[in-house]
Amino acid sequence: MSSLNKIIIKKANLTVDEDIQFAGDKRDSQTDQLTAESISGNVITVDYYEDLLSPSITCYISISNTTNLLSRLPIRGYERLDLTIGTDFGDLVFSDREGKFNNPLYVTGISDVSRSEGQETFTLTLTSLENLMNETTRCQKKYAKANISAHVKDILTDPKIFNIKKEELEERTEIEDCITPYEFIGNNKKPFYILTWLCPKAQPLQTGSVGGTSGFFFYETYDGYKFKSVDGLISQTGDLESKKVQTSKSPIRVAETYTFSTFIEAEEKPENNFRIIHHYTDKTTNLQKNLRVGLYSNLTYFYNPLDWSTKAIPHKLKDELNKDGVKVAGKDVPIPAGDVSEAASRVLVRVGDKGMLAPTLETNQDDNVDGSGRSDSDMAKAFSRYTLLFQQSLNITVPCNINLRAGDIIKVQVPESGPNDNENKNLDQELSGFYLIRSLRHHFEISEGSNVTSLNLIRDSFGLT
Repeated sequence: MSSLNKIIIKKANLTVDEDIQFAGDKRDSQTDQLTAESISGNVITVDYYEDLLSPSITCYISISNTTNLLSRLPIRGYERLDLTIGTDFGDLVFSDREGKFNNPLYVTGISDVSRSEGQETFTLTLTSLENLMNETTRCQKKYAKANISAHVKDILTDPKIFNIKKEELEERTEIEDCITPYEFIGNNKKPFYILTWLCPKAQPLQTGSVGGTSGFFFYETYDGYKFKSVDGLISQTGDLESKKVQTSKSPIRVAETYTFSTFIEAEEKPENNFRIIHHYTDKTTNLQKNLRVGLYSNLTYFYNPLDWSTKAIPHKLKDELNKDGVKVAGKDVPIPAGDVSEAASRVLVRVGDKGMLAPTLETNQDDNVDGSGRSDSDMAKAFSRYTLLFQQSLNITVPCNINLRAGDIIKVQVPESGPNDNENKNLDQELSGFYLIRSLRHHFEISEGSNVTSLNLIRDSFGLT
């Protein structure tokens, strides 16, 4: 079964659940039976999304029926969907899974409702249960000084928030260690807000001689929640010849190689599943924008309200890249020469927090009052690292591969443009290379058979390594 051919909806059971239990299902299985209705024969299309900038997955399912399904059940926006889609690369399962954590989807919206001549069509918007929990819980306590990675684990396992069991944490999450100790107050903010708010403050373990970069992402994939640094994502390596054959977590995520070619082969070959159907570059270096955000050079004025002192902290991207431990995806980082990259193009102002969380102003062994633990220059470093990562944006469409994840590294091979024979062209040395998957969309058309994966790829440098 080719990825472009018909896929199979193995299960699509919709359960009208008017008593969603965030802390686990407490119903008596003997007396409180919920009725599940199979809609597998009514599914027209499925679109599944992951994004580095989103703490939750999203799914859209188009339904067509002649049984007045929307009003008969009725579907009102808090139903559970157990979904299994069969593909060449294995099954995409959103349900109670044996030996794995459960991940059913929940309906959050109904749109595009249309009725004509006895037929009804509509679209369901679905997400994970934790996304609903995020709207009903808050971070209300003071978080004592600890590694930011420890705070992420604390919020995910807090019984009053997401209540992920500690014994399931390793399976459901991938949390990279960082070196930043931090103390803060939750201020009654939603947990996803706090988790993403912590990301630019965290510094990865691999640091250079001047303190390293800043910048993490908190996001959800099919495998669970991720807290990963920019440097950690870029430094992923793997066996380029290997191909993932099943949907499962693996200690090593291999880097798939995708090649663009307009040459059409009549014979079906396994490598056809790794060809680029369509590609276009929607963003490349924007010098004026880079100067405005202070990518190449910026200056932070740090004010300490405890003793009224002020210090200036310069930050230059060129110096950061020359340090050990800073990873880039390509061969060359485009940094202009001369004053364009030497002069500070953005001035930042930060107010310190020494004494804010310790009103008694107790001093440490160095006779200094402790602050929250943040680096004085983390804001400048995070601005620079995030902006550098998004320097290039390439969109490609490939045959559906459910083993790809947001945050994966893939290798893209694009031939040079020109009139030469497409089969014998050399690779474009600027456009080809390693890219980070910023977001993905699996699109399944049940009857048409055009099942594809659309990828938005980003990287911080040019060329093949």
